[in-house]
Order: sequence, then C-alpha cells, then structure tokens
Amino acid sequence: MNGEFIAIPVVVMTLAYGVITVVRLLLEHIRRTKSEKLQAEVYSKMLDKLGSSQDILTWAQSDTSQNLFAVPPPERPAPYARILNAIQIGVVLTVVGLAVLGVKAQLTAAHDQEPAMVIGMLVTALGLGLLLSGGISWLLCRKFGLINGRPAIE
Repeated sequence: MNGEFIAIPVVVMTLAYGVITVVRLLLEHIRRTKSEKLQAEVYSKMLDKLGSSQDILTWAQSDTSQNLFAVPPPERPAPYARILNAIQIGVVLTVVGLAVLGVKAQLTAAHDQEPAMVIGMLVTALGLGLLLSGGISWLLCRKFGLINGRPAIE
C-alpha cells in the first residue's frame, strides 16, 4: 500500500509531463510547417510574376529580394520568460509541497504519514530548487548583460 501511494502520483505526473511535451512539440511543428508553406508560396508567386530571366536576375540583386530571402534567426526565448517560468513553477511546487506536509501533520495513522512526508518533501525540494535556479539564472543574465544590455563583468 505504501509503495502504491508514492508510485501512482509519480507515474501520473510523468505521464502528464510527457503528454504536455508532445502537444507542445506538435503545435510548434504545425506552426513551423505553416510558416514554411507560406514562404514557399510567396517565392513561387514572385517567380511567376517575373517574366524573363533578366527580370529575375535584376530583382534578385535588389535590396528588396535580399530582405525577402533572408532567413530570420531562430527565436530564442528571452531570459525573462525562462526565469519567470522557473520562479512560477517553483512557487507553485513549494506551496503544494508545504500543503502536503501540512496534510501529513493532520493524519493520525503512522502508515499514512510516511508517504505524505516523502511526497511533500520531494515536491517542496523541487520547488525550492526551481526558485534557486531562477535566482541564479537572473544573477548570471545580469552579469552577462542579457537583461540590462550591458555586462556587469568588465
């Protein structure tokens, strides 16, 4: 019974994380595919509009075509977003872990307290770890100039 009390939430959380990751990757793939399809249509229509090879060559050497064919760099999330995500999840996990520990204090049977203690400690430790990582990330981003635009390290 004790092993099941710990294993079931771990399995459910792992499956939920897996499903969320797969859905996020699927949505990102769909977005990227639509963007590439739209870009290919634009290129195709441009080539159809230009009649002769001389027109294509003239247009290809212009600044407009250079901007059109320039591939934008892949989007990287801003440091703020990653730091805030870590802090938000850390706060939620810490509060949930402390709530489980509070529930453990209300349980009277010793065999019920042990699994609640394990889960509460693990979730609280994860939350505090994320809070710590968010704080360290913020300090490092500030030192490297990713937040204010000027590095603190000379």
